[in-house]
Amino acid sequence: MDITRKQAIFLIIAVVFGIGFLIAADQAVDRLSPWGYEDFQGWMHDLNFWAPLVYVLFFAVSMLIVPIPTGPVPIAAAVAFGGIQAFFYTMLAGVLGASLCFWVARRWGRPALQRFLPAKVMQEVDRLSSLLGIRILIILRLFPIFGVDIVSYGAGLTQISFKTYLVISVLASAPTVILVSVVGDGLRENNTLALIGLAALAVFLLIPLIYFAFRQRDSSRDSR
Repeated sequence: MDITRKQAIFLIIAVVFGIGFLIAADQAVDRLSPWGYEDFQGWMHDLNFWAPLVYVLFFAVSMLIVPIPTGPVPIAAAVAFGGIQAFFYTMLAGVLGASLCFWVARRWGRPALQRFLPAKVMQEVDRLSSLLGIRILIILRLFPIFGVDIVSYGAGLTQISFKTYLVISVLASAPTVILVSVVGDGLRENNTLALIGLAALAVFLLIPLIYFAFRQRDSSRDSR
């Protein structure tokens, strides 16, 4: 798998903004939202046995409706369930939601998507579907900067098989879900651990991109 220097730089910027979004979302939940992580934890506790099922279904179905922001949800799940359980629940929800998006696009195609997706989102889906291949799919699932839902809709409009898409989705998304679950679990225990987890997430995402960016620059120098 290889990417160009421009793509690497773009992804570095996107990752920085993505990490900033997680921090901003956490602060918004803490300071501005009428509901906090403790409220979510209380709701899940009240649901008792049904809590995991409700969370998985809510997160999966929310992916079908692209404008719904779900960034803080996996963090809230880790606060409510603990990091290990949240990882498995979020992975299951992500696979279910991504599969639903994929099959909606594969079964009914672009005309159906135009009926319920905003025009700007549809333009992004079209652009991704025109570029999407195995290599780009791995990158976009490893670095979820465009949203799993948009990528899944785009993949459904291509010739990529569902089996290939599913395997790549599970393997490439697992590291990020692990680290986000660690961040959420850290919030439940202490904020210092959460910050360490967030820093680990940033390092995990940025190191390979920085490598690609500098390798491409060195290669261009050697060719002169």
